Amino acid sequence: MEELDGVGAASTIQKLESLLLVAVPRDLTDRDVLRLRRGVLESVRRYRSRWVLLDFSRVDICDSFFGRFIQSTARMAGLMGSEVIISGLQDAVIETMVELGMTLPNIHAVLDLDDALALSREQEQQDGGMPAPGVEPLESWEDEVVVASPFTNLSEV
Repeated sequence: MEELDGVGAASTIQKLESLLLVAVPRDLTDRDVLRLRRGVLESVRRYRSRWVLLDFSRVDICDSFFGRFIQSTARMAGLMGSEVIISGLQDAVIETMVELGMTLPNIHAVLDLDDALALSREQEQQDGGMPAPGVEPLESWEDEVVVASPFTNLSEV
């Protein structure tokens, strides 16, 4: 298992086969969450990871911002040709997500790393190692995305 740069407090991003394993730390500030998402996306691009596993086994609380982090990270990784697997969700986190009405379409949920590896290996065999179904990975997403600030006139872009 290749350990990559850590992002934020005690978070790690590791490459394991075609899987990018992201150990999400317990107490993340909103700034840490955004930094973690950026690190995940940079690692997906750099290592061309087919799968991203977000391991939440250390997380015991969830708010709407954190839930949106999961959803947005999955959508962004999907646009880069990766599929997202989540694992290790605690009971309280699941209850909160359901109570807040959060849905996780296009995200695979498993109990642990072993199940995530089994899922990714099985899918790799079925697909022959191709990118996520229906998704074309971008070669360089920086060239394709316009980042707008409140002061950007998009008609001039």
